[in-house]
Amino acid sequence: MQVPAEAFLGLQRVSATRFSLPLRPALSGGGGSLFGGVGLAAGMAALAQAAEKPLVWSTGQFLSLTQGMEALTVEVSLPAVGRHVTQGQVQGRHGDQPIFTVLGALGQRPEAGPGTWVTRPEAPAPESCPRIDREHQEETLHRAIELRRAKGMFGFSQEGAPSGCGRNLLWARMPGYTIDAVALAIIADYMPSVLGDALESQIFCTSLDNTLRLGLPRPTEWVLCDNRMTYTEGGFGYGTGYLWSESGHLLATATQSMIVRRPPVAAVAAG
Repeated sequence: MQVPAEAFLGLQRVSATRFSLPLRPALSGGGGSLFGGVGLAAGMAALAQAAEKPLVWSTGQFLSLTQGMEALTVEVSLPAVGRHVTQGQVQGRHGDQPIFTVLGALGQRPEAGPGTWVTRPEAPAPESCPRIDREHQEETLHRAIELRRAKGMFGFSQEGAPSGCGRNLLWARMPGYTIDAVALAIIADYMPSVLGDALESQIFCTSLDNTLRLGLPRPTEWVLCDNRMTYTEGGFGYGTGYLWSESGHLLATATQSMIVRRPPVAAVAAG
């Protein structure tokens, strides 16, 4: 039986607009710090609960790492509450230290004419794609995500051949959890894996911001992530991702700015 991906976060409501996020190892991306997509997901979940409306758009800015911290306070404010649309702000902090900031718009309006003007790329079924195994000695978020490579290189580990066009396709799922806004925020943060495909080598990066624009939810087990690198210059990079259901519906679009750096020679040699 699947449960909402929000349950994976362990976000605890303290009051109408305040929450606590325990920083267990399963929420880290490695090295003991919070995975960026989890920070965005926590802010989105807090906004949705406080406003009692579904998310339409959300963006997160990451300000500090969280090594050695046990929990974050997640505080929501709703400066613009409308009949159909509410806009809110979230700050995640440890004591007085800001960790992340999330902004978002929530609501639902009468349909004005549906349409999708991008096309889902052709991709082999997830079961026929090679699995990406990210080995970590400690427990991390990566144990909760199953990834399969459909096209191009997974740049974090150099698995697969570069596509030659700065684009990779990944199938992703969270076994045991439904694909909802929280799951999409987490899955979308694998988009920077396309950076290594574009530069045709193993590349490290640090997210500066994540932005997610959500379509209507659709039932799906797997999400096809169409990740595209837009540019790198001056030590920074920018990428875009389209997240598709198995049935071909556009679930969300994601964009991200990142700090780009090549790993030390010793790290590359070690794989």
